[in-house]
Amino acid sequence: MYQNYLFDLYGTLVDIRTDEYRDTFWQALCAVLEEQGVSYRPEALRTAYRIEVLRQEDALRRTSGFAQPEINIAPVFRRLLAAKGRAASGPEIAALARTFRTLSTEKLRLFDGAEQLLHELKRRGRGVYLLSNAQRLFTGPELHDLGLEDCFDGILLSSGAGVKKPDPQFYRMLLGRYRLRPEDCLMTGNDDLADCHGAAAVGMDSCYIRTEQSPARERPLPPNCREIDHILEVLTIG
Repeated sequence: MYQNYLFDLYGTLVDIRTDEYRDTFWQALCAVLEEQGVSYRPEALRTAYRIEVLRQEDALRRTSGFAQPEINIAPVFRRLLAAKGRAASGPEIAALARTFRTLSTEKLRLFDGAEQLLHELKRRGRGVYLLSNAQRLFTGPELHDLGLEDCFDGILLSSGAGVKKPDPQFYRMLLGRYRLRPEDCLMTGNDDLADCHGAAAVGMDSCYIRTEQSPARERPLPPNCREIDHILEVLTIG
């Protein structure tokens, strides 16, 4: 019997669609920055953002030792503002990140049954944990908006860990932080590599659910993975 249930967030519990490629997104972001005295042309801002993300990813890859490193997006925004002579405080960076995410988000809602599942697992006395490839500056406000802040006994996001799924080190961080044994845990996610093979690498069983956000499957699921059609089926396992 599983004592602890781990979940991916986006594409598993949360139905989301974002688009950072639209010209209108960068135009809107430039308009917001202009109001704050920071002047960028849309294409210049798009290019600067991409270059800074790649620069920080490369630096972290060389220094972290992780197979799948993950940057924190906050320094990216800080350097974009600094390039225009603007020194920004932590709250100002958080506000800019929230604006960035809001402008790029086209859909954000819970999948049917997701909230019911989490509450029922808690009612049964199970541990409920979130292990997600995500940026805290984006995800923190979204967990609040979706009413999920108090649904988890523990949360580990890749932006804070410096590493992301499917790297086994990310899983081990959560297991170590909350003193969990992999054989007592079930991981559920919509990405066969990140969520299922990643869990299998540390001896953890998993559930795979295919959603609109799932990447194409190019490999069989691990032997200790069960495919489900609806998130509430997790309640029938273990």
